[in-house]
Amino acid sequence: MDFTAEEVKEAMISKNITHVDHHECSLCGYMTQFVRKGKHIFFDSGCDCVGSSDPNLNPKDWNDVAEWINMQSNKSSKSKLAAEFGL
Repeated sequence: MDFTAEEVKEAMISKNITHVDHHECSLCGYMTQFVRKGKHIFFDSGCDCVGSSDPNLNPKDWNDVAEWINMQSNKSSKSKLAAEFGL
């Protein structure tokens, strides 16, 4: 089952989920994550290991989150990731 951007957004809001880990930076180990602020979603790259001079939250579209969940080919991994977003 694939999830829509709206389903992800509503699940995070209704379950008051404010962040979901994405991956650790391979250089410094900083845990990147999706961060929800109100009805908006951001990506926190956190570190500047890849040359970013602005480690602030980067605005993303809810479709980005839904696509990341939906691209998981392993059903167990997909279910676990979806649950982290409240789905």
